Amino acid sequence: MTTLIDQLTHRLGPAGIRTEAADLANYGVDRCRGPWPVNPLVVVLPASVQEVRDVVRMCSAHRAAIVPSGGRTGLCGGATATAGEVVLSLDRMRAVTWVDPTAGLLGCEAGATVEAVQEAAAAAGLLYPVDYASKGTAQIGGAIATNAGGVKVLRYGSTRAWVSGLSVVVADGTCLELGGSLVKDNTGYDLKQLFIGSEGTLGVIVGATLRLTRPPAGATVALCAVADDAQILALFARAQRGLTLQAFEYFEHACLEHVLEHRARVGGPFAEASHAYVLIEAELSDGAEQAALDQRVTELLAEAAAAGEIEDAVIARSTAQQRELWSLREDISESLHRHRPHKSDISLPIGGVPDFLAAWRVLVADALPGARPLSFGHIGDGNLHLNVLPVPDALGETDWDAYDAQTYALVEAQGGSISAEHGIGLLKRAHLHHRWGPAELASMRAIKRALDPDGLFNPGKILPDASS
Repeated sequence: MTTLIDQLTHRLGPAGIRTEAADLANYGVDRCRGPWPVNPLVVVLPASVQEVRDVVRMCSAHRAAIVPSGGRTGLCGGATATAGEVVLSLDRMRAVTWVDPTAGLLGCEAGATVEAVQEAAAAAGLLYPVDYASKGTAQIGGAIATNAGGVKVLRYGSTRAWVSGLSVVVADGTCLELGGSLVKDNTGYDLKQLFIGSEGTLGVIVGATLRLTRPPAGATVALCAVADDAQILALFARAQRGLTLQAFEYFEHACLEHVLEHRARVGGPFAEASHAYVLIEAELSDGAEQAALDQRVTELLAEAAAAGEIEDAVIARSTAQQRELWSLREDISESLHRHRPHKSDISLPIGGVPDFLAAWRVLVADALPGARPLSFGHIGDGNLHLNVLPVPDALGETDWDAYDAQTYALVEAQGGSISAEHGIGLLKRAHLHHRWGPAELASMRAIKRALDPDGLFNPGKILPDASS
């Protein structure tokens, strides 16, 4: 492979190549540091679509596999190079190239961060509504490749709903232009959809045309304390009837404890602890007054309290207070990180959430004695983030594979999905049968073979071995 590295260096120049051990370790893995090795051959950083095309052609000629790399904020090992692959980073392709306020569209290179896209949209008086805590690091190409969700899927949907067009470099170095600025285009297969959520296994996303929308006129944010899981759904039903919801988030009391500990703070938003908390964000309609929305939320929460659905509530009265309440939810993952939680990202029919949580907590108690189960997530779209804090002394002895198999079997029995928004990557490929049967998996393999016959892109990700 020395010849390949020499060719790549000649094409990209010193700025486009990384071979130092520290760079290989940094670019060769995402946030999911699983049991697999991190072993990239080289990191390449092309600065243009043509350079991406040339890199792909060179790698194809040498039969060298490619791992596309964005912000590496993924949690399933989808951007991890384990066996001498070429890591292709989009870090030097970060431009937001145009914004069309009339059409409500934006064009960008794949390395632009989600936050940069949001800021460019806001400068034009518009909104890119896909939003999550890692937006400052996560790149649009990776967000599209994983169909990222976030905290406002309830109102706006996931990334898939906001992609109007893609530029994708495929295995022979061709750049496909899929979709674009048209509102209507009924001319055959919508190929761009194949690449949304494909986790870099079919090609390299190099550019995108994104839909934008008008931002809400305002919002009201409230945090509610609830006594049990069933009351969460009762509150959700009430809020759905009375408000236009942007978000309906849930977290257990133990999650709040970890956030407060992480911030070195004593005392939370309520005088007394409750089983769990729900964060509600309601949208202000055009032409309405903020005070009227605040009053409506106040009335609705009073009704919920009278019905026994909540134990306490606080409503943010300023933008700063809104950010503070949101931070209690968004800081959970960071606050748990040092405890090395074992994570699962699942999706369920919303009505089945309480029964699932009850069964899952029993499962953890039986399968992992002494471990601590914690859950939080996006109740409005049925997405739960399950975290298990292991017993420190038993960390290296814990049979996570057996636990995962039991958890995903429970998800399957409840009619859910083993991945709501994080993807499959390396972490969940052995469990994909809990979501799809042999016929569906065979169809996925056929698509992979058609677009990437030599297995150039992100080998080993998503699909399990054909024999499994």
